[in-house]
Amino acid sequence: LTRAEWSSAEARWTVTVDRGGEEVRFTCAFLFMCTGYYNYAQGFAPEFEGAADFRGRIVHPQFWTPDVDYAGKRVVVIGSGATAVTLVPELAKTAAHVTMLQRSPTYIVSRPAEDRFANWLRTVLPAKAAYGIVRWRNVLLQQFFFRIARKKPEKFKERILDMVRAALPDHDVGTHFTPSYNPWDQRLCLVPDSDLFAALRSGKADVATDTIERFTPAGIRLHSGKELEADIVVTATGLELQLMSDVPFVVDGKPITWAEHTMYKGMMFSDVPNMAISFGYTNASWTLKSDLTAGYVTRLLNAMKKRGMRQVTPRVDRPVEPAPFLDFTSGYVQRAMAKFPRQGTRKPWRLNQNYTRDIMALKFGGIDQEMEFSNPEPKAANAA
Repeated sequence: LTRAEWSSAEARWTVTVDRGGEEVRFTCAFLFMCTGYYNYAQGFAPEFEGAADFRGRIVHPQFWTPDVDYAGKRVVVIGSGATAVTLVPELAKTAAHVTMLQRSPTYIVSRPAEDRFANWLRTVLPAKAAYGIVRWRNVLLQQFFFRIARKKPEKFKERILDMVRAALPDHDVGTHFTPSYNPWDQRLCLVPDSDLFAALRSGKADVATDTIERFTPAGIRLHSGKELEADIVVTATGLELQLMSDVPFVVDGKPITWAEHTMYKGMMFSDVPNMAISFGYTNASWTLKSDLTAGYVTRLLNAMKKRGMRQVTPRVDRPVEPAPFLDFTSGYVQRAMAKFPRQGTRKPWRLNQNYTRDIMALKFGGIDQEMEFSNPEPKAANAA
């Protein structure tokens, strides 16, 4: 996809795509974007002084290739997010040694890889009934723990750290596993069956909390003066956020600047007709919100058909205070927020990040709230 243009006169989107060097155009009455919010062409790759001097190999996880041979090698993984904590225990199985080099710690929680309650329930109930119970149990537990984390952050923080101390009794939890921020100011990392902690206990992996001064021929020199020797450096330094693949959008001849628009119900944009984006939760399963979005768009399309209208456009009909699109302090989020749309501080412009609230709003709530239906079907216009 290289361009998308809306024409109110035709009540049509025209999308231009590059098909192997050939330019092809498609038209549609409603555009549903399912592009996510990451840049799939490149991740965030900071420039490290001396990287060209390093005699080993530097790999970004987003571009991992089958020829990366880490067996028996010394590996340094730069980062402490989900990618890093996933890679370290796996690499440690065959690498000589793995060091997770982090500038600052992340909250890490271990949970069983399999849900024993769900496994048991499937033995005593039909599959569909068990699925429904397990799904709602997990949804409500997630909402409960998220609310506790936001209302009583210090207690929640101590509970997480107590679990880490129990898993790593001989490690410096204060230095390597105690973030400076509260839980859910950034995402928590979940490790299945304590695999990361097991790798650290085994001595096959360790954690270094420091900042990089420069790369050297043999590895990485830290600002503390310590040097980490490495054969392979994995730069798990984060992803790059990108709304709708940075494709140019145009509405009636006017280019769209997303930062000037407000998100509507977490899926549409102020003053942008007949378009929605499938966007999930940042604190729960992504597909929970995606499912609700698909259902809401279906309701909207049915309402358009019933009313004989070809165009629906979210409109801000009274003042709304702007707020950041995502309330996260993570570096990868903050780097991108200037390009993203804003949210509002009131319905229907506020992002709830709450499944039960969104069910009421999107599945059972009205569809007319600050939504303009216009551009009647030609035959309806002639009859009038």
